[in-house]
Amino acid sequence: MKRIAIYIDGSNFYFSLKKRFTTQINVEKFCKKLASEDDLVKINYYLAPVDSERNPKLFAVQQRFISNLRKIKNLKIIFGRLEKRKQDGNVYFVEKATDVNLALDIVLDAQADEYEEAFIVSNDGDFSGAVKAATERFSKKIVYVAIGNSRMISYHLKQVASRTMKINQDFIDEVRL
Repeated sequence: MKRIAIYIDGSNFYFSLKKRFTTQINVEKFCKKLASEDDLVKINYYLAPVDSERNPKLFAVQQRFISNLRKIKNLKIIFGRLEKRKQDGNVYFVEKATDVNLALDIVLDAQADEYEEAFIVSNDGDFSGAVKAATERFSKKIVYVAIGNSRMISYHLKQVASRTMKINQDFIDEVRL
């Protein structure tokens, strides 16, 4: 039985699921299905909190979601932040620190031998350096969990991951809310 860690880029996960499958899923069931019969030792879920004053409705929805995440065994929430930006008079927000936290954790956890195999749930090719470090320097198996159509899936993660697991409709049907 292998020790399994799962690293979820929350924002990327949410939008990939929404765009490809237009449904919500049970995160706990999703992770347990990924780990199968192996020992799921940790789940790290990375996200940036919504500003309660700027968007109270979305904040309330996110707080309910976070409350449900906190009930999942071995799940840790790692918060980044949303930074306000302005361009041509338009205000928008950029998620900061979540990606660097995820990349660091994959490598540092590999170094600390906290897992034998890890699943990275994100289509962000920027994680390819961290995945490569974990596989090459620490001999870890990293599974890229690909959600979406061929344009959404990261070429770079596919190149460096030990294997790619493409999430299909049958998988989603089993973990749907």
